[in-house]
Amino acid sequence: MRLTSILSIVVLLFVNYSCSEDDLTQLDPNRIDPEDFFESEGQLDAAIISGYASMRSQHLTLRHYYIMHDLMDDHHTATSAMQIAPELNLGQQNSSSRHVRELFDALYDMIHRMNTALDGIASNTTVSEEKKTEFEAEAKFLRGWAYNEIATLWGGAPIYLTRSLSTEDYKPRSSREDVFAQAQSDLRFAVENLAESRTLGRGNKGSARGFLARSLMQSGDLVEAREVLNDIVAMDKYFLLENYGDNFIVENDFLGEALFEVIFAPNGGYNWDDSGDSSWGGPNSQSARAQEYGPFWRNAVPSQALIDLIPHVDKGDSYTDPRWDEIIILNGERYGPNKEFVIDINANSAPINYAGKEVLANFYKYGIYYRGEEVPGFQLTSSNLIIMRYADVLLLLAETEARTGGDLDRARDLINQVRARVGAPLLDEAGIPNGSADEIMDAIVFERAVELVTEQVRGRDLRRWHEAGIVNAEALLGYNAQKFLLPIPLDEIINNPLISQADQNPGYN
Repeated sequence: MRLTSILSIVVLLFVNYSCSEDDLTQLDPNRIDPEDFFESEGQLDAAIISGYASMRSQHLTLRHYYIMHDLMDDHHTATSAMQIAPELNLGQQNSSSRHVRELFDALYDMIHRMNTALDGIASNTTVSEEKKTEFEAEAKFLRGWAYNEIATLWGGAPIYLTRSLSTEDYKPRSSREDVFAQAQSDLRFAVENLAESRTLGRGNKGSARGFLARSLMQSGDLVEAREVLNDIVAMDKYFLLENYGDNFIVENDFLGEALFEVIFAPNGGYNWDDSGDSSWGGPNSQSARAQEYGPFWRNAVPSQALIDLIPHVDKGDSYTDPRWDEIIILNGERYGPNKEFVIDINANSAPINYAGKEVLANFYKYGIYYRGEEVPGFQLTSSNLIIMRYADVLLLLAETEARTGGDLDRARDLINQVRARVGAPLLDEAGIPNGSADEIMDAIVFERAVELVTEQVRGRDLRRWHEAGIVNAEALLGYNAQKFLLPIPLDEIINNPLISQADQNPGYN
């Protein structure tokens, strides 16, 4: 953690101009020290909210989070002049990358905020123990999410569990297994102590279970993951929306399929400041997600592999997957409530081959094409960013059944629930082999690729499936498995005396 960017050093210059000793010992009445802050329930709550504000910062879910996850899979192609975009696509990122450092720092900033909150909760003597436990669970929910992201993207990394007060508080690099274990410990505490229903946009028992199950799948603990996933289903709280595309438009936030979504709001503009800070509910609360993947900037576009994967009769497939129109839009196609507008895509990338024709392709998903207006030049949206939804839970649960010698009929049914929601033919009707556990696993690999495309899931799946021998991610991504992880930022190696170049991930200088 770059403590030098988090800790502020206050230098007091005392100059004797015949003033009294009392004059020299006056305290700044406007300054609030952390030790004096955590006195009321409202102050504890404010400390927790700072974690959500950090999560929604430019260097996390407002921008870096989705771009860097998506461009480390095989279904997004980088077109941007943004240096990190093509580097990620080709496995050529390096330890000096500004965007790698900013994402790393933002996650540790979130951890630092939650550690500060946890220390304050522990020292508080005025709030009830029951309420303090609830605050502790929420802080660990956010910290657990952050540590799971770090383990996913960097593997081993430093683990901080208390507020860092000086450069003497640096920690060495822990193993990938230990970072996953810390994330899971935090999330288990959250599962045990958070309520099932809470204020919208804040962690609850279901979202904590979802993040815990995802982490367990990534670390290879399929047995506990199945238990947690079953607990989510048993809550009878989440369901598949009737219309798949309704998940990704602003009018349908918090409808019941999302386990957790980051709140954006139609306030102000877009936060471009380099600090990456974004106040919770502040003036700049919109996202440029639609612009990043929209027809003008196109920082990430559908790859040829994705176009080839999704069934469409125009390509010679036996059926058209109904999700095609909610995922892909091709140059020259019509959109809008009455198909009154024609898409004109910026030609900043090579075309893809579609049904024997060369054409530019763009993501429709999370876009604003559905509105009754022509897509503007700059596309702000207040649509929430879904971090995990129920379709993901069902397909992960099917995977645990297939990979642990479980109930294959149940695995088929779970896959078919996801397909039936969109009106796609069921496995047998579509001619998708599903007789054995291996065939069912192949069906799950396909279904997750289509259902969850551009939701920051595919890269995670490829890495864990590669480790399990289910897919050859090296062949799909075109680079060596050592580049499945991001490099430890050079600034961290320089600033942290307990980390050296010997701690760097393989393949990076």
